[in-house]
Amino acid sequence: MTPETEIIACPACKHVVRVPLDWLGTQVQCPECKAMFRAPVRAGDQLTEAVLISRPATAGAPKPRTRPDVMLMLPAFGLLLCGVMGVLVNAWLLVLVADPVKGKDWAAKQVETLRKMGVGAGGPPEKQAENDAQETEQLLGQFRWILPASLVVSVVVFLGGLSIVLRRSYRLAQVACVLAALNFAHLCCIPGAIAGLWGLLMLGSAEGREHFQR
Repeated sequence: MTPETEIIACPACKHVVRVPLDWLGTQVQCPECKAMFRAPVRAGDQLTEAVLISRPATAGAPKPRTRPDVMLMLPAFGLLLCGVMGVLVNAWLLVLVADPVKGKDWAAKQVETLRKMGVGAGGPPEKQAENDAQETEQLLGQFRWILPASLVVSVVVFLGGLSIVLRRSYRLAQVACVLAALNFAHLCCIPGAIAGLWGLLMLGSAEGREHFQR
């Protein structure tokens, strides 16, 4: 037959504990937080207050997060690397296309490469030369606005990696991972996609969110 019990709230965590009547006044342990307390005794029709004796040594101590931190640091350094490389490459190309002579020569080489790949080739020679000149100017015009945008994106990717390392801005880290995963970091497509997708996966986990709450 189950002995009669009293319902007592743990003085440490307020978890409700059922204590047998013959345990009243003795030292018991809360099954939830493992704190030790002296069970109350009956005084007339009421129970006295439970007296907290000791909390467990690990109560309130932060849980180790070595593995989640490492799993976040790897994509973070990937974002940092892609961001730095993107800034350097885009800055160099911006300086290049700003030069009228060098920029035009560079764009002409890009068009020539496309022709060797079979893109836009096959027309009459006299017409082909005219088309190449037009596409060279169009390519230069496109890169004059694409490169600044890509430079800004590379900066955001770098700052996102830095935010993961410093545990500062969860949203910035998410935005940076999305941009990297969409291959906006110039010349860092494959590494950026890997770092971005990995980072998004880790940031979406409970451990990843806790990483920014430490």
